[in-house]
Amino acid sequence: MNIKFNMKKHNLLYLLLIPAFIMIITLYSCSKLEDNLVNSPKAGIHPDGWTNPVNANFHGKYFFSNKWDFKMCTQCHGADYNGGNTGKSCNDPSCHGSSTPEDCKLCHGDRSTTIFPPLALNGSSSVTYIGVGSHNTHLNKDSSIRFSARLRCVSCHKSISGFFDPNHIGSNPDNIAEVVFDSLAITTTNGITPNPVWNRTNPQSCAVTYCHGNFKNGNYRLNPTTMTNPVWTDPNSVYCGTCHGNPSTGNPLPGGTHVQGFTIYNCYFCHGSVINNAGNIINKSKHINGAVNMNQ
Repeated sequence: MNIKFNMKKHNLLYLLLIPAFIMIITLYSCSKLEDNLVNSPKAGIHPDGWTNPVNANFHGKYFFSNKWDFKMCTQCHGADYNGGNTGKSCNDPSCHGSSTPEDCKLCHGDRSTTIFPPLALNGSSSVTYIGVGSHNTHLNKDSSIRFSARLRCVSCHKSISGFFDPNHIGSNPDNIAEVVFDSLAITTTNGITPNPVWNRTNPQSCAVTYCHGNFKNGNYRLNPTTMTNPVWTDPNSVYCGTCHGNPSTGNPLPGGTHVQGFTIYNCYFCHGSVINNAGNIINKSKHINGAVNMNQ
C-alpha cells in the first residue's frame, strides 16, 4: 500500500517537474536568441532647432560632423525619404522645397538654385574660406563675373552619379573635395601638355594650368620662375595680363607677331571675335577655350 502511494507521489512530482523543466529550457533558448537580435533604431523626436539653419542643432551641422550618414535617415523615413514608419516625409516642401535630401544644392549651393558656393558645407560665404574661394567666378551664370565660358563642377572635381557614389563622399569622408583637373586645364599647345598641380596650403592655388598661362606665348611659358599663380581665395589675384601680355597691367606682350607698342585696345585687330576696341571680352566662349581665335 505504502509502495503504491509513494509511486503515485513520485509520478505526481515528475508531472509537476516536467512542465517546469520545459519552461526553463524555453526561457533559456529565448534568451540566447535575443542575444542575436539586431536592436531597432531608438524612436524619438529630433531636438529643437533640427530644421533651423542658424541653430546649433541644425541637421546639416549634425551630418557635417557625422560623415554625412544619410542612411541613418532612411531607417525611419524610408529609402525614398517619404516618411517610412514615421509618417513624416523629408520631401515635404516645408523641409527641402521640391528637392530630396540628396539634392546637390542643399549642401553645396545657396539651398535653392545653384549647386556651388557662395555657401560652403559649413555655411561660410567668405571668399577667403577655401570651401568658397573662387567658385563664383568660375561657375556663375552671370557672364559679367567670369573671364571665360562657364565651367562645370567636373572641370576640377571627380564626376559622380549620385549621393552614394564612391567618388562623392567615400567610405571615410573628410569634408575635403579632391581636385582633379579635366581636359581644359591640360589643353595641349605647341606639343606640350600641362601637368597642373593643386596646392591646398597657403597660398591655395592651382599652378601650371592651361587656363592660367601655360600655353604657347603664355606667361608661364615665357617666364615660369616669376609667374604668379592664381590664389584660389583671392579672386583679385587674376586680372587681364596675369595669363598673357597686357602692357597696361605691367605684363609685356609675348614675342612673335605681337607688336610691343600694342595695348589691350589693339587686340581686336587680330582677335575681333573675342575682344572689342574698348578692351572688353565680347565672346567669353572664345576666351580660354583651348584655341587661338583669329579674325577671318
